[in-house]
Amino acid sequence: MIAAGGGSIIHIASQLGRVAARARAAYCTSKGAIIQLARAMAVDHADQNIRVNALSPGAIETRRLLLRYGDMATARREAGPKHLLNRLGKPEEIARAALFLASDAASFMTGADMLVDGGYTAI
Repeated sequence: MIAAGGGSIIHIASQLGRVAARARAAYCTSKGAIIQLARAMAVDHADQNIRVNALSPGAIETRRLLLRYGDMATARREAGPKHLLNRLGKPEEIARAALFLASDAASFMTGADMLVDGGYTAI
């Protein structure tokens, strides 16, 4: 990236990097560390025109939720209401956020954590 004149690094964190959840200490801690890593790397690489940000999704309709809830209907019923928008996120919503962070439209963003969490951390 340095040789190319810069770029954008996006670390995938989680809403749980900002708030705690019962029986999820290791997960919350590791995701919080990813957010802080993005900040530290942003400081280290700003002079090289490399932007570094974190992206923190809420619960997203992926296979990962099936491991926790068994099926998507149960995940929607149990996890959806934990978000202000009363639903789970879609993978394409996170993809759009990542595309934004990687694009020139986010050229003034570095060291940030973009929450795409349906309002989970607002309450």
